[in-house]
This record gives sequence, structure tokens and C-alpha cells, in this order.
Amino acid sequence: MARTLEIVLLRTFVMLVEERSVTRVARRLHRTQPAVSLQLRRLEEAAGQPLFEADLRRLRLTPQGEALLPYARALLRMHDEARLKLSSDEIEGRVTLGCPDLYAAFLLPETLASFRRAYPRVEVSVRCALSRQLAAEMDEGLLDVAIATRMPGVDPRIAETTRLRSEPLVWLGAEGGGAYRRDPIPLAMLPEGNLYRDVALAALNENSLRWRVACVSESIAGLQAMALADAAVIVLAASVNARGLVGLEPDSGLPALPTVDLMLWRRRTSGSEAAEHFARHIERHVGN
Repeated sequence: MARTLEIVLLRTFVMLVEERSVTRVARRLHRTQPAVSLQLRRLEEAAGQPLFEADLRRLRLTPQGEALLPYARALLRMHDEARLKLSSDEIEGRVTLGCPDLYAAFLLPETLASFRRAYPRVEVSVRCALSRQLAAEMDEGLLDVAIATRMPGVDPRIAETTRLRSEPLVWLGAEGGGAYRRDPIPLAMLPEGNLYRDVALAALNENSLRWRVACVSESIAGLQAMALADAAVIVLAASVNARGLVGLEPDSGLPALPTVDLMLWRRRTSGSEAAEHFARHIERHVGN
């Protein structure tokens, strides 16, 4: 007879898939590594199937684990939504969110609107800056929650970190435009310290392509304006729907770009129930 798949065990399972490390999951849950491994064994016993291959040092899902994953994520979303909905009318306070301009423009409008409907007594303020600056501001206690791009060596010391999803990067140019064919290639870029800028320039250099920075803007709107005028090409996440711009395919001659991780940072010391509910709302609406 099949046993119940407990929510707490499913949550650990999904964390293991996302983090690909028992050590990191143990740290997130404030538990020991053997305790996390025990939770996994309990879930596998309940499922009656192995969910990961035998070597937990290299976490790879079995076919049964692959089949369970979308159901586990759906169950966790429904469970968390039910819990939050039952308490949403009682939650009030103020939350300060930090995020890069790109995410404020393309990810947040719908997420903020749905949060405002569910939590009318919570006030959210938004601070836009590059991920490196956001990490510093979180350590200074200026932010409760942040959405940022994973960058080497850039992590707030006082934050819990959750991977939301992966984002492929793409080259974009004006529809019918030819900026990408110019020599050197004109680029519209965010300021130094932005990961999109770093990986784009590295890819061009590795492929011995000549380039020049035609525009530096802290605003995504400024980059879009240059691209729409066919004065430059830009780099954005593939999920961004930028009107009038098209993705430049490999036959354009531009090099392939890597995938980056979108991260959620929660300040551990905020002690704010409103901030915790807001962070979970972001996980449900922005995460995989």
C-alpha cells in the first residue's frame, strides 16, 4: 500500500534538485547532512522507488525522480498558497525589495500586482541597482528581500539564498536592422560590474570579434532605445519580451551566450513576517 508523500519531504527533494548538493540543502534547512539524507530515504520509501542515483555526491535524478519532480513542485505551490492565503488578511508591514532595473521592468509588475491583491496591508518599496550593490545594501540592513543575478563572489553575508530559475542570455537587435553586421559591432551595455556585460564582452573577445561600446546606461530603457534605433545590439534574458527587438540567431555571426541563474536573497535578521510572505510569493511567481 502506497504511503503519503509528506510535504516536508517533498520540499527537501525539490531543494536537492535545485541545489544539487546535500551540503547546501543542509545549510538552508539548518540541519545536518545525515538528517537531509534520512529525509530523502523516507521519501523514497514512501514513493517505493529510488529518486536519485546511488551516489549522493553527484545528484542525478532517476526516471522516477524526473516523473515526481513536476508533481512535487505543484504540490508545494498549492500547499504554500493555501497557507499564505489563510493568513494573508492578518499580515501587515513594510518590505524593501532590491532588484536590477531589468527585473523591475519585466518580472515585477505582475508579481507586485498579485502580491498587492493578496496582501493589501503590506507596503512594498523597490530599490533598483546592480546585483553587487544590492548585496552590499542587504548586508547594511537596507533591504529585506532581493532578486539578483548569481555572480562569483557576490553573496550577502546575512542572507539566505534560493535559486529561482535559470535564464538563457540572448543578443537582441532592431527588427530588420543591421547593427550586428557592422565592424566593430556597436554595443549598448549596462555599467561595469554587470554580469550580462561581462559575459557578452568575454564571448566576443574569445571569438576574435571587434566591438565598441556605443552606449552605457543604467536603465534598460536606454539600452532598448539604442537597439530600437538600430544603433547597437544588446544582451538580455531570453524571457524578456522587448517590443520591436528580435533575437539574433547563430547565423548572425554573434557568439553563443551562457545561461545565468536568477537568485532570491532573504535577509535572515529582518524578522519580518511580511518580508517572509513576500519572498515566498516571489518564489511561486518567478521561480521554476
